[in-house]
Amino acid sequence: MIPLLIDRRTAYVRSASGAASLLTLPLGPRSFLDHLAARLGCTGPQGLLIMPGFRRDEQYEQEIRSAASIRTRVIPPDTLWSVLGEYEPSDQLLVVDPARWPINGFDLGDITRRHNGYGGFVHAVAVGADSERVRERVERDDIGRVKRVQRLYDQVNWPEVAGTAHFLSIGPVGALGDIGFTSLPELRTALSAKGALNHDLPLALDVVDLSKERGFLALNESVLAAAVRQERPHGFSRGDDGILVGEGCQIHSSARLIGPLILHRSVAVGEGATIIGPTVVGMGSQVGAGAVVAQSVVAAHTVVAPGSTTQQQLVSGCWSGASTQTAVHRSSSPAALRLTGVSPADEGADLKPRLRGKRRQVHLAIKRVMDVVLSAAALVVLAPLLAVVAVLIKRDSPGPVLFSHRREQRGGKEFQCFKFRTMSAGAHSLQRALYKSNEVDGPQFKLLNDPRVTRVGRWIRATNVDELPQLINVLLGHMSLVGPRPSPFRENQICVPWRRARLSVRPGITGLWQLCRDNRRGGDFHQWIFYDMAYVRHFSIWLDLKILLATVLSLAGRYRVPLSWLVHGSKSAPGPLRQAIPA
Repeated sequence: MIPLLIDRRTAYVRSASGAASLLTLPLGPRSFLDHLAARLGCTGPQGLLIMPGFRRDEQYEQEIRSAASIRTRVIPPDTLWSVLGEYEPSDQLLVVDPARWPINGFDLGDITRRHNGYGGFVHAVAVGADSERVRERVERDDIGRVKRVQRLYDQVNWPEVAGTAHFLSIGPVGALGDIGFTSLPELRTALSAKGALNHDLPLALDVVDLSKERGFLALNESVLAAAVRQERPHGFSRGDDGILVGEGCQIHSSARLIGPLILHRSVAVGEGATIIGPTVVGMGSQVGAGAVVAQSVVAAHTVVAPGSTTQQQLVSGCWSGASTQTAVHRSSSPAALRLTGVSPADEGADLKPRLRGKRRQVHLAIKRVMDVVLSAAALVVLAPLLAVVAVLIKRDSPGPVLFSHRREQRGGKEFQCFKFRTMSAGAHSLQRALYKSNEVDGPQFKLLNDPRVTRVGRWIRATNVDELPQLINVLLGHMSLVGPRPSPFRENQICVPWRRARLSVRPGITGLWQLCRDNRRGGDFHQWIFYDMAYVRHFSIWLDLKILLATVLSLAGRYRVPLSWLVHGSKSAPGPLRQAIPA
């Protein structure tokens, strides 16, 4: 394996010499270059190749040699092919562009195993580790007013919103021919244009954009946190509060060090200086008297001026403390689309279940056994009724007996949810034209006197008989007898914490919302959210049994059941849309 690293210079590395680059920056207890070499297993005598995407000079090569603890060879792009000519055509070239780098590492062995036997290039592409990540796309008009907000989930829209990043390619030297490139996208494009074999390998990884200052700070904080927890690295002494100090450091007795932080070798910290973690100070740097460095990265051989203040920045060269903190990007075009991350924590919802660990697993196992036994028994007992209803539907109107629609189950996977058909054939295509008459709020659609409903459909809807075929879904494991109502993706995307909560369990035929809501003909979307989250948090096999009994006694929810009857000490959802999960 011949490792080739593509080096870059970034705008946030402000070096007086102009020699600093991404690979020479400190990352945790070593340089980024050494970190990559260790991750790629490049610890042998053969070393690695470095191809800078800019004009190199002797000073740059000195910086690379200073940052590397293994043998390196710097080559310009126009000499790559003569260098690769020294190797056999069957030798494997490993090309790495660290500008977009997996924040929690990756398994190179797995990538090479999946590449073995393939005669072309394989391109490792990170597509995001969280299948439930969501981002908002905000569209604005010409004067900056918000026109529309869309929520996009990776599982459905991942090519657009997951932050796909091509960070590594592996292939035989002979497949390259005379192809020239300075980045991985150029390599992939050139291989495709040449007709060479190459394909993408999607990996469930999260990446950080190291072309931006905040991206490198995030990666450095992650690596630093792991380093101070692990065994003391060679060449460092361990202090209190997660502090690692390299050899030859000179720290004034009045200086304050607050971890976690790492000082590389030969760092000088002046009188009264303060360094607050998470911070990494690179080799040979000087922090002047009275200076404050907080939550930052100081590049190698940097001089931080006395009395200056540095916070949440990467500094290099001669640093006097001018404010250059990372700014939030604002597009110059008010009509531009901007993607921003949305976390469930943003909504302030506490979704932690009351049952955890082995107790929760036991209850879930009992729940599944109960689902299989009861659904199978119900299908046998109700078979005559199901047959009669099927005949009536067939005689009443043309079309299939069953209606199936794609709904989301546990984990967001889709399944075909079965119901008896209650509407005329092709009714679903007419729904958009009826939206203006919708009588409920939220993402639901419901009309009291829906013109699409058939005569038999009105009867079986009123008695909830139309949902009995969902017993088949329960038997197949798509659903449970008790749980949140099964909904399509279109409905689930409205509220992020709600989606995450309700898709953490199997959807059910009956549940708290069906039994406890008090505004069935109008605005009860907030109650839908409230009761689904309450079920997820309070789940137990005892709650399921109480819901099943209440479903029978209330005639499938025809009579409202107070939540306090099912969950001790809880109050039903009040009217306004300001809900918390019941205590």
